[in-house]
Amino acid sequence: MAVLVVLLSLLAAGVLGNEFSILRSPGSVVFRDGNWPIPGERIPDVAALSMGFSVKEDLSWPGLAVGNLFHRPRATVLVLVKGVDKLALPPGSVISYPLENRVYMVGKANSVFEDLSVTLRQLRNRLFQENSVLNSLPLNSLSRNNEVDLLFLSELQVLHDISSLLSRHKHLAKDHSPDLYSLELAGLDEIGKHYGEDSEQFRDASKILVDALQKFADDMYNLYGGNAVVELVTVRSFDTSLVRKTRTILEAKQERNPPSPYNLAYKYNLEYSVVFNMVLWIMIALALAVIVTSYNIWNMDPGYDSIIYRMTNQKIRMD
Repeated sequence: MAVLVVLLSLLAAGVLGNEFSILRSPGSVVFRDGNWPIPGERIPDVAALSMGFSVKEDLSWPGLAVGNLFHRPRATVLVLVKGVDKLALPPGSVISYPLENRVYMVGKANSVFEDLSVTLRQLRNRLFQENSVLNSLPLNSLSRNNEVDLLFLSELQVLHDISSLLSRHKHLAKDHSPDLYSLELAGLDEIGKHYGEDSEQFRDASKILVDALQKFADDMYNLYGGNAVVELVTVRSFDTSLVRKTRTILEAKQERNPPSPYNLAYKYNLEYSVVFNMVLWIMIALALAVIVTSYNIWNMDPGYDSIIYRMTNQKIRMD
């Protein structure tokens, strides 16, 4: 069973004009370079297919090609950055696609990550420790005394702590269970709201975030021995009106699958091919067994091949 590690759950939300990027991927997973938009709700299917799992609905998106079926990645890392359409990623090493509609990601966290800082007090205390990212990052126009800046920096600290924890618990990256990491970063969005997207603080934060994401992608990619996919989703904003729709109990019930006037067959489920092959080959094996047994019985010599004849023959001779 796959180990699903989701540090910050990303629930269903409307996505308004954004980008889906591939930061790192092994040679066994092939992403084609092109301007093909991908629906946000199919991103989990892309992650599942790239790791060799099946999905309920076929994905007709041409960006993901058929790779090596016998060598699948051991991990997929999905990072969502809120507050920007796209980031200034290095050209050539990143493949990006337009993102449409909504994003769905749910899951639970592994117990190893329970030591990570999650509350605001814990994040603040973690930032002012000796081995924090504050000692290595060029803050430029960002301030250590501003809560909005500290929120942004604390998210970078979490990225650093995740790769550090995995480096200390390397057995998680070497087991036979594929892993999925999903993270949501909202600090850049808060900086844009506080200072403005044309401010120097926003530009500096964007550059720092790009460098941090590149380092995080390299660390995760190397921890899994180059057998991991690192993906990035940039989201300008969420349309919360699409999260849930209400309906009255007096509303007329509509048929989800109205009958077809063309008398079409029903759609097969995912287990159809498995059940069909099991039944087919079992029937063939039984038929061959009956044929072989019948042939041997038909050509059997009762005087030499029948054990009943041999036993009775010996008894007659003894008498």
